[in-house]
Amino acid sequence: MLIASAPDGDEDALGELLTVYRTYLVFLARDGIHKHMQAKVDPSDMVQEVCLVAHKGIRGLQADNLETFTAWLRGILVNTLAGQARHYLGTQKRDVRLERDIQQSVASASGFLDGRHIEADLTSPSEKLARNEAFLQLATALETLSEDHRRVVVLRHMDGLSFADVAQTMGRTFNSVEKLWVRALVKLKQVMGDR
Repeated sequence: MLIASAPDGDEDALGELLTVYRTYLVFLARDGIHKHMQAKVDPSDMVQEVCLVAHKGIRGLQADNLETFTAWLRGILVNTLAGQARHYLGTQKRDVRLERDIQQSVASASGFLDGRHIEADLTSPSEKLARNEAFLQLATALETLSEDHRRVVVLRHMDGLSFADVAQTMGRTFNSVEKLWVRALVKLKQVMGDR
């Protein structure tokens, strides 16, 4: 199993795990990037930094399951995003409030993907593995959508905004947001069906 081999120094296992989780991390990074930095920072660049840190720190990881590994990657992502925010926003000291906001944003996006807002924790290993595969597929599918489609789905379902609030946030009319949302869900369903 990859998760057992990676902390023992198996570079191929770690590379394969990071490849599997890359799109998931890009989705989380896109949502976690501070609003003042979104034009300056590419989520893929953030994920590349996460992968570099993961390569350096994998030997000390005590991960015996994918949930622990995923939580470890999310922690690296939060630290990377906080470091970028300090750099771009010109703050030298750690800002606990900023880091907490980034952590909450990443946790919210992760919770949305893995279905914690819908179902209780599953107990069997096969159910956990199936859920893990499902949230990785959803992250990949969301990343294939256009920016507007992805944004309307995230605002509506992850952030829980009403259509009126989504319209205001996106600078669109209520009707256009409803239509955009329907098209986004159709596209998402098509992409998920192709997998």
